[in-house]
Amino acid sequence: MRQVDDLGAMYLAAENSRVTTHTAALVTVDPSALPDGRLTVGMVRAMVRDRLHLIAPFRWRLVRVPLGLDRPYWAETGVDLDFHVRETALPPPGDEAQLREQVARIFSRQLDRSRPLWEMYLIQGLAHGRAAVLTKVHHAAADGRTGAQILSILTDPVPHPDLPPGAEQVVTSPPPNTTAMLIHGLVDLVRQPLRAWADLPGVLTGLEEQPIFGAPRTSFNRRVSPHRRIGLATMTLNDVKRVKNRFTVSVNDVVMAIAAGALRRWLLEHDELPADPLTAVVPVSLRGSGPSSYGNQLSAVVVRIPTDEPEPDGRVNAAHQAMLTALRDHRATAPDTLADTIRLVSPVLVGLTAQLLTGLNTWAPLTPAMNVNISNVPGPPDQLYFAGARVESMVPLAGITDGLGLNITVMSYHGELTAGIVADRDQVPDVQRIADWMAEELAVLLKQVDD
Repeated sequence: MRQVDDLGAMYLAAENSRVTTHTAALVTVDPSALPDGRLTVGMVRAMVRDRLHLIAPFRWRLVRVPLGLDRPYWAETGVDLDFHVRETALPPPGDEAQLREQVARIFSRQLDRSRPLWEMYLIQGLAHGRAAVLTKVHHAAADGRTGAQILSILTDPVPHPDLPPGAEQVVTSPPPNTTAMLIHGLVDLVRQPLRAWADLPGVLTGLEEQPIFGAPRTSFNRRVSPHRRIGLATMTLNDVKRVKNRFTVSVNDVVMAIAAGALRRWLLEHDELPADPLTAVVPVSLRGSGPSSYGNQLSAVVVRIPTDEPEPDGRVNAAHQAMLTALRDHRATAPDTLADTIRLVSPVLVGLTAQLLTGLNTWAPLTPAMNVNISNVPGPPDQLYFAGARVESMVPLAGITDGLGLNITVMSYHGELTAGIVADRDQVPDVQRIADWMAEELAVLLKQVDD
């Protein structure tokens, strides 16, 4: 019997009719080498069925504790692949704009909490006979690193791998005993204030270093609608590394700089550029290298990104210094401040706390705590195949919430760096311009490297 972790419980509590907290991966494939040159939903279901025993979150169903006295539990359950693996198609001509619109609509929908919290969509009809696969997984079950781990299980280094014989039979488990859950919840309710008191000094020390409620307000820092738009950008990883080497910074610093440059252009075009820099929340994984357990093992730093810096090279240096300072303070104080902060709150009050925090970020008398989410997920370096079809690209997508109507996530794959941008449909209707400008910002920096 496994219990949802503290961060996972907060992600669940933060959802409502307008806010979803799942993540997703959009994979485009070339099925031309498959029989009849087509990837079918039957082939995808068969592939997932063969690997279901390897992906625990695909078999987990939520079980709530009565009266909300404690965090929910996960119970192993049977999986209806006809429900979870679906098929849709784009009308001709099947261009990228149509794909972005279809993905945005699917991404906007809640996952069904009566079933394991994932869905997979095979999207047919892309130009030149291509297809796409969108996989949604709830953040309560997997963070960015373990989401990438799931993706690695679903893909192969060769088109037709030899799977280990006799894949394990998926065994369902009975739901946790209601009485046992209630007793555990009541005991934890008594212990929680003592645990909170013990965690409080570390939380206060960690929060002291964070620039809380000092960000400028933008049009994407309001209450979000239920609807989304998607922006996609593809860059050459070697180009990013050339910039990294020229300025003696990290790949992540370059990502922060080009994101800041793209946001600066958008804010200028909309006559919104503030004098102060925007503030980004940047997830920090607490996992080591190699396979790890599912759930959430992450913290976050709040970083001022150089949208106030007019020069591209100045943005690279400023992003580098800002990240150095944020990560140094993060290591010196409390690396798990995020989870510790959530543990201060009784499970009974987690939902109310989530609403309060997002409400404060949109409350007009206060400046926002932060403006945008920016994250960087390491991906596979080599060519991969999905159900025998060659994987062309992998794009990560993550959710938005009230006060944070824009999320930029990047991922590397096979020599490319892709950016998936999720935005509120009304607040940033032209989100693709931000994606295009990220690629243009990299081109500007490359020109400086070559000069």
